[in-house]
Amino acid sequence: MNIHSVFSTDQGLEKAGITIDYGDFQVRIARAGGANKEFSKLLDRLTKPYRRAIDTGTIDLKIAERIEHEVYARSVILGWEGVTDSKDKPIKFTPEACMQLFEDLPDFFIDIRQQAQTVVLFRAEVQEGAAKN
Repeated sequence: MNIHSVFSTDQGLEKAGITIDYGDFQVRIARAGGANKEFSKLLDRLTKPYRRAIDTGTIDLKIAERIEHEVYARSVILGWEGVTDSKDKPIKFTPEACMQLFEDLPDFFIDIRQQAQTVVLFRAEVQEGAAKN
C-alpha cells in the first residue's frame, strides 16, 4: 500500500457528500475540510471575531461550541431523511434545526464530527463497497 492509497480521497465525494446510515434515519455529510472549501471559509468567518481568545486559549467554551455547531450545520450536514423528534414527528432539515439537535444531543454532534473527519469514508472505492453491501 503506497502513500496515495492511504491518503487520497475523491474530491467530488468530499463536496457532494456521503450518506451515513443510522438504520431508521440517514444523514448526508460533506467532509469537514479537504475539497469542502465552504467549511474552511465559514469556520474562518465565524472565528474571526474571536481569534485573540482562540490564540490565547481563553475563548468561552460555549462560544466555541456554538461556532462549531453552526459550521457543521451549515457546511457539513447537507440533509437528512427519517430524522424525528422524541415523539416521532419528522424534523425537516434546516441549519437551525440541525444546530438544535446538536445542542440537545451532544453525542450526535460528536459522531457527525468524527465521521466528517474520517478520510477513508471519502474514498470512491469505500463508497462503492458500501453500496454493494
